[in-house]
Amino acid sequence: MKNNPHGYCLILNNHTFKNPLLNREGTLQDGEAVKRVFKWLQFDTIEYMDLEGKEIRETVKEYSKKDHRNMDCFVCFIFSHGEKDKIKGVDEECVNIEELVSCFTGTNCPSLAGKPKVFIIQACQGSRDHPSVTVQADSSGHLEVDASPLTSIPDRADILIGMSTVEDYLSFRTETGSVYIQSLCEKIELLCPQRMDLTAILTEVNNEVAKRELEGYKQMPKITSTLLKQLIFEVPQ
Repeated sequence: MKNNPHGYCLILNNHTFKNPLLNREGTLQDGEAVKRVFKWLQFDTIEYMDLEGKEIRETVKEYSKKDHRNMDCFVCFIFSHGEKDKIKGVDEECVNIEELVSCFTGTNCPSLAGKPKVFIIQACQGSRDHPSVTVQADSSGHLEVDASPLTSIPDRADILIGMSTVEDYLSFRTETGSVYIQSLCEKIELLCPQRMDLTAILTEVNNEVAKRELEGYKQMPKITSTLLKQLIFEVPQ
């Protein structure tokens, strides 16, 4: 991680849907938090708002075609609704997550071969909820869910996917941002200066989110990784 910028941090943030009932309050705060943290970590950080399904595909493909030879890695955040295995555009068209990840295999993106590709996805994986052992409502503001996506990734090296929840379950978001993304940004700011690797940081996030009481329910994030080495973000001195 010696280049500056270290790579692209691509944020696909769906807030305003064609169906206003699906608008995702709090997601703007998630976008701001990620931009703050990854600009600090010296990434070329770009946010795209309110993309339709076709535009999500086109944007991800566009970034896979870029020259990453002078980059150390690639990071992509996706905030939206969806279904199991899929993410939704603002037109509610579903995009298979594996299709997006596959754009960055060694074959499809040779300039990132042997470099880490990180995907962080804030969305539901289904409609079930984890009952809390001690059912206790968290009264801090209005709680929403992101009904949606992913079960598997292509079995290729150097890919890490952080999901806000395990398969079939809900993922929670408040007006101040999602539980998962806000926790991740806080942990990166705290632990990157201690040279903790990203998988360990995501494990800390899993622990913190799992402890939270969300109006009597629980949320369990998930890490899927084929990274071959520890991924440690260099902190600007």
